[in-house]
Amino acid sequence: MAQFLIRGDEYLKAHPSFKLVGRDDELKRLSAILMRSRSNSVLLVGPGGVGCTALCMGLQALKKDEHAPFDIVSKRFFWLDVDGLFSSGDQAAENTMFQAIMRELERTPDSVLVLEDTRDFIEAARNGGCPHFINALTQAVKKGRTQIILEARDDDLDMVLKSHSDMRECLTMMDLEEPRGEALLAIVSDAAASLARFHGIEIAQDAVLAAIELTNNYRTRDIGLSRAQPERGVTLLDRSLSSYRLLAHEKPLRLRDIEETINRNNGATTDQIQEYHRIDTEWRRTQEQIKALYRSQRDGEIALLQLEDELTTQQRAEADGTAAVEASGKRSFKEVRGLGGFESKEVRDIKGRLDALRAAVSENARKFSEVTQSINHELKLDRPLVLREFSRISGIAADKLDQDERIKLIKLGDNLRARIFGQDHVVDLVADGVRVFKLGRRNGKRPLAFMFSGPSGVGKTEMAKQLAAQLLDDEQALTRFDMSEYMEKHAVAKMIGATPGYEGFDVGGILTNTMRKNPKRVILFDEVEKAHPDVFNIFLQILDDGRLTDNVGRTVSFRDAVIVMTTNAPPDELNSTFRSEFLNRFNGRQNIVRFNSLDIPSMEKIVRREISQIDAAYKDQGIRTVVSDADVNAFCESQYDPLVGARGLPGYIQVSLEPIIVKRLLADENARGTLNVTWDAENKRFTPVLKEERRAA
Repeated sequence: MAQFLIRGDEYLKAHPSFKLVGRDDELKRLSAILMRSRSNSVLLVGPGGVGCTALCMGLQALKKDEHAPFDIVSKRFFWLDVDGLFSSGDQAAENTMFQAIMRELERTPDSVLVLEDTRDFIEAARNGGCPHFINALTQAVKKGRTQIILEARDDDLDMVLKSHSDMRECLTMMDLEEPRGEALLAIVSDAAASLARFHGIEIAQDAVLAAIELTNNYRTRDIGLSRAQPERGVTLLDRSLSSYRLLAHEKPLRLRDIEETINRNNGATTDQIQEYHRIDTEWRRTQEQIKALYRSQRDGEIALLQLEDELTTQQRAEADGTAAVEASGKRSFKEVRGLGGFESKEVRDIKGRLDALRAAVSENARKFSEVTQSINHELKLDRPLVLREFSRISGIAADKLDQDERIKLIKLGDNLRARIFGQDHVVDLVADGVRVFKLGRRNGKRPLAFMFSGPSGVGKTEMAKQLAAQLLDDEQALTRFDMSEYMEKHAVAKMIGATPGYEGFDVGGILTNTMRKNPKRVILFDEVEKAHPDVFNIFLQILDDGRLTDNVGRTVSFRDAVIVMTTNAPPDELNSTFRSEFLNRFNGRQNIVRFNSLDIPSMEKIVRREISQIDAAYKDQGIRTVVSDADVNAFCESQYDPLVGARGLPGYIQVSLEPIIVKRLLADENARGTLNVTWDAENKRFTPVLKEERRAA
């Protein structure tokens, strides 16, 4: 066997607990490609964490299945140790080893080479002065001497395709998507069983479901939770278990429960006090035992290091003494006792003490494990604990995360109406559309799409933001495209990626890349009438098929997206502005809705909302802001411009009112009180009056 070439059975032995779950269809697709006569090598592409490596390992495991296709049973799978191959930095040695690897593959019938990280292989080959390795692999595939499976992440696909001009000809690209539904549940449940054994803590089924639900519905900037499913769900469970274990080892959970009950009831019963003292006494005894075992473990590890250093020193001294004797030409059995397999009495003595100490340290670790397992035995990870951990990571309140989806949908209209004023007919249409989209799913392969028309500043963009806030608990989750940036013919390339050979091919499409990272989005295409006509062909495909293919052939799904398009064109001009087939995509034009121009009462609600936000921002610093209804009305009457709607008012309030508060705090950091604000219509400015109170010294 060539060095750094690992047989499939050996590779599988290194992962004794491996089992491919929930990927039967994908395994059949991959097997079918390998069984072809032509283009029977694979470029396996997917986001990090989706399970490309697991799928390849599943091929090796499939060989033991009595129902496996004969063509797969006869395949000989090999994994390449890329790090080992390029670890020496010796170009000549690496070249010799790679030639041996290729000879081994080519003389082995039905050989298949798996590269776990193709980007690493390509970069290592180029940086090491061996770019011909890539050529050799490609030529071997073209001539049918071997087959290959190249694993590549989405972000690395362009780099892999550009590494050789024949990549597209030789390889069949298989796009591995995130598992869904029962398949995802099966994968995460299987991983949860392994996590439970590792942490020694039982995992409730509702905890598994919560981990899947949260990582499906929300995305965080945390690196560990930004990868693909199923890794996101498994990572959240792992982190929840670690936090839970730390919490439980600080103080017994039963003790915490009693404390919470006492605090909630403002007092304790006699039974509660007795139970508290009993648990506390037992816990203190356990803690002393744990601390004693910890001290023993720490002292044992230090003693082991000292003995290992003593052994090394003794062996070096004896080796130096032997060399001196040999140099002098005088030798005796006693003097060369370190040669020929004989060890000195000193070395044997140190090794004996090492063995005894290692056994003692191992026994101490076993006792420590028993004690901690006795604590873990009473623990069970459930849904609230997973919610709490995800809340800590994401910053989203746990009560929002735990809100029942049905309740959220029931309250959707009221919640939107609390933020969008003067557009109740739009709120009703959107809320009903979302409810049907979430629960009905009659057209489950299409996104939910709305077109909002109306003048500037009436709430079209704000509606999209609030929709994102209600559905995704974060208005920053809105993905916005300003269509004034897509007025040129080449704008399509910006969305789905440029064709090969053109500038920007390696970047990919902005829209398709965004959707691959997170398909559950609220997407806003602002001022859609400004887009180039070719862009509308993209929109037609998205709205009708719910999918889009990018420049390298990867299919992106929009089935879970809510799409909002806005236009300033009035209703009587829609037919002359847009193609009929485009307008018909909005649920037969039923989801095209006109926003009203805002009246003064609606403007007053918007202004009151902005003042309330400023008031809340400075409440903790002791300043409260109060504006009378009459002054709010006077401000709106004075400042409202129908041409810009409400767009300019929040900014005006912020730059004219907030500096007054800040200046007061800078002048006297101890100032507190009520800031009564009046509107000076003549000079068009806010005038503050501070009713001052002083903090107690």
